[in-house]
Amino acid sequence: MKKKLLALSLALTLFAAGCGTTAGKTASGTDSLASATESQDSTPVKDDTIDKAGIDAFIALPEYKGIALTKKVAAVTDAELNSAIETDLNQYRIDVPQLPIDNKYWVTMDYTGTVDGKSFDGGTATDYELKIGQGTMPTEFEDQLKGHLQGDEVTIDVTYADDYSDKNLAGKKVTYDVKITRVSVALGEATNDWAEMYFQETLDDYRARKLSELQEAKSADADKTLLSDAWLAVYDQSTVLAYPKDLLNTWIKYGEDTYSHYAETYSMSYDDFLKEYGVTEETIQKNAKDYTKTYLVATAIMQKEGIAAGGDAYTSEENTLLQQSGYDSEDAAVAAGISKENIDMTVRYYLAGQVIKDNANVTEETTSVAAEDNSSTDTAESAAG
Repeated sequence: MKKKLLALSLALTLFAAGCGTTAGKTASGTDSLASATESQDSTPVKDDTIDKAGIDAFIALPEYKGIALTKKVAAVTDAELNSAIETDLNQYRIDVPQLPIDNKYWVTMDYTGTVDGKSFDGGTATDYELKIGQGTMPTEFEDQLKGHLQGDEVTIDVTYADDYSDKNLAGKKVTYDVKITRVSVALGEATNDWAEMYFQETLDDYRARKLSELQEAKSADADKTLLSDAWLAVYDQSTVLAYPKDLLNTWIKYGEDTYSHYAETYSMSYDDFLKEYGVTEETIQKNAKDYTKTYLVATAIMQKEGIAAGGDAYTSEENTLLQQSGYDSEDAAVAAGISKENIDMTVRYYLAGQVIKDNANVTEETTSVAAEDNSSTDTAESAAG
């Protein structure tokens, strides 16, 4: 099972959300690592480049505007709403400085741990939040907090078991100097007073707002799926007429570099790694062709729509994707190990996918039992242009 899961993780996906059909997943969702060697592709590889021969020499697109798509939005359930409210209850707690600490109380503290009078890595924390009885800290630690009040300073001794996971602490006595800065409790259920205290709104308004926020999140998730569906609908019907040799070689090298990185990570030779996880040169070739097709389809749509690589729309999409992925700039992403080719491919995919989605005939479908509704499953549909 471990080997299978790792093999699945080795599909060559792009940064951010990735490209739905490239090298990792085919339209049917089958992992290409398992099927690449069984796929035969007689499409020619040509020395001509896109710049010289033109994009139409390499890819034939179907009609990509006006395709029929369904946006499936799952309604928020009672369980999901209750879970979101419970999260808020645990975050926005009621202070009880006059009550002695007991089970289920939250304790906010500063502490410093020492072994034989010396501090150690991970033994110091500020504003650390602990729920008594949750098992985050050793029971011995939690038990010595019980009965104390907010503002107390406590010395706690904990002797860790010989088989404790942190070998630096296993079998040792650790002394923690603790200052309790806050004692609080989470309400068992939301009340009007609580909603007004923390959110300046009635309980009904709070619940309605949470429900709306959750539904908006569901709709956003459905939009992501819709873009992927839009892309797949066109990608699957596109035909590669020829592979540009330079572009194909770029993605072959990308695959080889990626697997080399995995091999190094697992302290294996490149050849041994490929053999261990069933990756062949044919696999790498197949993945590279999938990436090349993605590039060709996306680039063809961009050219037809007048979207220039490096233009305003391209730069805006690139910046958005980089920020969503946690990078301040392309240089930061490259420094983290993401190739410029990878970034460029992902930007093209999203730009083209958005064009397809924005010009599709979309039917919106909401399914599942909604929050506050315990009746049978309800489905609502509406058409969007």
